Formats: sequence, structure tokens, C-alpha cells
Amino acid sequence: MRLDPLTRILDHPGPFASALLDVSRTTEDARRLVLRGRAARTELAASGAPDDLAEEVVERLLEPTGTPGETARYVVAGRDGVVVDEPLPGWAGHEVLTWGPLPDTTAWLAYQECAVPVLVVLADHVGADLHHSTAWGRTPSTVHTVDGSTENLSKVPDGGMARADLQSRTDELWRFNARAVVAELERLAGSEPPLIVLAGDPRARHDVRSGLPAHVAEQVVEVERGSRADGAVNEAFVAEVDAAVRRTVDERRRRAAERLEERLGRRYAVAVGLADVLDMTVQAGVDTVVLDEERAAGRTVRPADHPYLPLPDGVLAAPAVRSDLLVLAAAAATGAGAVLTAPPLLPDDGVAALLRWDRPDG
Repeated sequence: MRLDPLTRILDHPGPFASALLDVSRTTEDARRLVLRGRAARTELAASGAPDDLAEEVVERLLEPTGTPGETARYVVAGRDGVVVDEPLPGWAGHEVLTWGPLPDTTAWLAYQECAVPVLVVLADHVGADLHHSTAWGRTPSTVHTVDGSTENLSKVPDGGMARADLQSRTDELWRFNARAVVAELERLAGSEPPLIVLAGDPRARHDVRSGLPAHVAEQVVEVERGSRADGAVNEAFVAEVDAAVRRTVDERRRRAAERLEERLGRRYAVAVGLADVLDMTVQAGVDTVVLDEERAAGRTVRPADHPYLPLPDGVLAAPAVRSDLLVLAAAAATGAGAVLTAPPLLPDDGVAALLRWDRPDG
């Protein structure tokens, strides 16, 4: 996962008030939300946030999101006002209310890590509807329609050469229509294809998949439910796509754990433990942080113990900072990525990193 969203926050001056609260209208009526907002304002002020900043954060939290169902809202404000205000559909987790030298972004980043872009292709013999979502289940999809020719589309029972000729022309028409779908799919997929869920008529799925280049085809997952006639709202179909998205996230984390295990075994280009990882961020040597957010959040660190961290003076002068926030901020400042997972091979403090190069003493 890239940490660009955190980098953009760190471009603003801190300290920061951070709030992530459940604002679902299905579970709390307006009065209860108001009461929760008052309590949040009190908690932020008690932790040191200026009254006007706490008020501004809570006002944002209580604004209607326009998002149905279970929804949270994430708001971060610094000295120059609100810098993040984002609804989080489908969010479930611990609430956040903090004031400190760094924004409290770990729960938000964990949510972002699971935001998988998906391209749903509902194909039939005429063409396809392609539903393109930058984050499945969280952002509205953009629908692109491909319709080919319908001439001689249906095979008609007949006999002899006439029937064989009609079937041949129909087969070629199906393949022609599939090629039009493939061209649009390739255009939407771009150079870094998202997860592609292919549904619809079995023959149409086969023709589409067989026409894709290898780097696109390897991102395709076929599902049995869903059709162009039903659209992409069938509950059983949505459940299949949800499962494919979860597998994609799990696979990313599994690959990161495997890379970490392989490098630990070779003692090659790896940093283990909070101190080692922070020291390598000073050298801009961290490629990917592997972080157990729960264990890391349970510890604090004194930034001054790691001179030259690429962070603002206000952070470096803080007496103690939560280790997960410091590691992620330092990683973001040096262009590193992160994977939030908890493989058993992580040390007790829940922090390790894949490095950009091996160290002589590696």
C-alpha cells in the first residue's frame, strides 16, 4: 500500500486533531449523534486540542454523509484547518479521537488498504456492461456499455449446409462482439489492471478471457452468478465479488509475509524491530514496512532517540509518540509503502521492513 494519503497530510503543519467515528444513520438517530459529537468535542479538548479546532472537527463529523448503511467519518485537522474529511462506507473498527504531533491514521490506512479497485464485466453474446469502481462497495461504479452486432446472432434450427453456414457466421459474430469487449476492457484496465470480475454467459466469458493479453488475464476472476440482464446488484453476485476482494487483500498480505520470511531466512535486505526500522528510514532505506497495527499501537517511542528522522521538529521534540504513527509517518516521508498484517514471524513490537538494499552487516 502506498502512503501518499499520509504524505499529503504531513504537508500541513501540526499538531493534529484526528477523529474517526461511526456516523451511521441506521444505528444512531440524530439526537444520539449530536450527543456523541458533544462528547467527542470534550474528549478532544481534554487531550489538548484548541476549542475552536475541536469544534470544527465535530461540526464536520456531524454533517450528513449521504451514504446509506454502516458508515464512519474520518476527519483530521491541523493548524491550518481541516485537511481530511472522508466518509468510510462499510467501516467497522475502533473509534479514534486523538490530539498529537502526528495524525492518527493507522485505522484509516487499514481501511484504505482494503479498498480494492474492481472492474466487473457482465458479458453476453452482444457485448457487455463494464462496471468500473475505484473501491468495490465504497465508491459508485462508472458503467461502460459495449454493444456489437445482433445480425444472425441466434442459431436457428435448420438442416444441411445452410444450418452449418449460419452457425459459422453466428460463431464469428460472437467472437467479433467479444473482441469489442476486450478492447474496451483493456482500455479501462490500463497498464496496472485492477481486479477484474468476469460474469455472464459462459461462452461469452470464454471468448472475452481468451482474447485478453496475459498481464490482464491474470487479474481475471470468473464467477458463476451475475448476468447482464440482472445487472450488478444481485445479492448472490455481490457476495461472490466481496469474497474475491477479500482474497485479493489476503493474497497481498500473504505475499508480503512470504517476502519477509524469505529475507529473514537469508538475512538479506531486512530490518527487524522498531529501532532498526526507524534507523533505516533515516537512511531512506525502507521499501515496505510490515506492521502489526495492534502490537505497534501498544508501544510508544521517543523520537529524539532516532536523530535525523525526516519529520517536523514538533514531532522530533515530542516526549513520546505511538510507535505505529511514527513508523508510518517516517515511511511516508521517504516514499516507502506499508502492509498492515500480523504474521507470526514479526518481533514483539510488531514492526519489520523490507529494505531497498542489503546492508554490509545484513
